[in-house]
Amino acid sequence: MVVAENAPVTTERTPRSARQSLVVGSFLGAAYVLLGLWIVFAGLPYVWSDVLAVPSYVNEFLSATLEIMLCGLAAVAIGYVGYQIIRNQHQVGLRAGIFFAAVMIFLALWITEASANGLEDREATLGMAVAAVLLLGLLGGTVFLFLQPAWGRMLETVEEQGWFHGTAFKASQGIRVRRGTVVGVLTLGICGIITLVSHRSFGYETVGLPPNDWYWNVPFSEGTLIVPLMHKLHLLMPVIFAVVLFYFAWRLVNVPAFADFLIATEAEINKVSWTTRRRLIRDTIVVLVTVFLLTMFLFVVDIFWIQILSNQWVGVLRYDPRQVEKTKLEKNQW
Repeated sequence: MVVAENAPVTTERTPRSARQSLVVGSFLGAAYVLLGLWIVFAGLPYVWSDVLAVPSYVNEFLSATLEIMLCGLAAVAIGYVGYQIIRNQHQVGLRAGIFFAAVMIFLALWITEASANGLEDREATLGMAVAAVLLLGLLGGTVFLFLQPAWGRMLETVEEQGWFHGTAFKASQGIRVRRGTVVGVLTLGICGIITLVSHRSFGYETVGLPPNDWYWNVPFSEGTLIVPLMHKLHLLMPVIFAVVLFYFAWRLVNVPAFADFLIATEAEINKVSWTTRRRLIRDTIVVLVTVFLLTMFLFVVDIFWIQILSNQWVGVLRYDPRQVEKTKLEKNQW
């Protein structure tokens, strides 16, 4: 008699699809990025200046220096931890997904905050319901967008271009043209930042006025609850713009398609036969003399035809320079 024993049933979890993994990873990474930025730009400065309340024996300059050092160390630590987490993730499009998810979540919160504060004059229950529906709709729309195959392919394309990686593309080729492009981009960007600062587009601080901080009013709290977003807006925003500008200028010349164009441009420039100094001076003299002679010839021809056509026997061009000048003088006198 053979007794058949029931083998233990083993269940294996069905692996999530790559699209679902991309959505989950993007939103978790976006939450980490937003939290890290809030800690560096708002959380630690708020704790330092308002909660800890710098002692009276610490002067303002030393306090600001210690605050900057603390925020800098926090930024390095948060960045290092994030890099260690993301470096082990090999899913294409995840880094781009984190960036776009962070931007969309921030915009959803910003739109909800602005809309909810505009509804504070109405009934609180209705306003809170509208704000909640708006926020859920925006976040739900973001999740729905990330679940679309076309959006996933777009994220993969953006990431394959290298925008979220620190590696250079064909770094040893087209160096001179790349450097010139970077200098041009930096020149335009720095001029723009200087213009924004000179026009006080980021605000300013003076004695007797509230600090130039960026914060959100929590809706329906009657202004009693605020969420700080950035400390010393007029100082941090130019620095942030400058960092983004430098990264953009460097990354731009390492995008594969544009980098190949710059490399090909330098290759064509290298094929140009540059003239000698002596020949350049000689050709320049020839061009200047030719232009001068042509100018004199056209001047003489112009005067000749004016005299002929304005003659009373021909009468085609009835133009008297003296009469015109006399008319102008009479008008100026009036």
